[in-house]
Formats: sequence, C-alpha cells, structure tokens
Amino acid sequence: MKNIADVVVKAEMLEERGEYRKAERMYKKALVMQEKAVGEDHPELADYLYNLGMIQCALDKNNEAEHVLNRLLTLLQDDTTERDYDAQEIVLLIDSIRNGSEEDETPALQAATA
Repeated sequence: MKNIADVVVKAEMLEERGEYRKAERMYKKALVMQEKAVGEDHPELADYLYNLGMIQCALDKNNEAEHVLNRLLTLLQDDTTERDYDAQEIVLLIDSIRNGSEEDETPALQAATA
C-alpha cells in the first residue's frame, strides 16, 4: 500500500476486528509514511501518534506507548488544532502507564479512547 489513507483504513479495520498486532504494524507504517511526507515534528503527526499509542496500550506495550504518547503530548502543546482528544487526557494516560496500576489505567484509557 502506497497511500497513507489506505494504510490507516486497513489499520482501523484490523483494530476493529481485534487484530491489534497487525493493526500496530499498519499504524507504524502510516506514521513512517506521514513523517516522510511532513517531517518528524509536524502537527499532522498527532493523529498517527495517538492511534499508535492507543493500540500499544491495548497490547500492554507500555514503554513504547509512553514514548509515543510523550511525543504526541509535545506536539499537542505547540498545536492549536481541535481534536477528539486533548493534552490533559494524554497526560492522564501517561500517568496511568507509569503507575502501572490497572485500576488507574482503565478510567484514563476509557477517557482517552472515548
């Protein structure tokens, strides 16, 4: 697949079917493609980082998810684009990952994915 939109659609389809590992690969591919198109620090990467971070949380890949979500948080601090998520939700999610508590993680993850 050479079209970024097609890769994202495939990733979303895999995620909806519960094929999270395959979806993660597709989200990573889409992120790399978008980075090549706009650069590594461009605000347009926010949604790609969000999708990748959320799927990594679902896969319990906490270190990778924390790294991706911190990168997202940096982009959000400098971006004024309105999104379905905000910096505060990402901060809560990162905190829950760091704490490693399933009790804390569930509300933050639900809030971030709602």
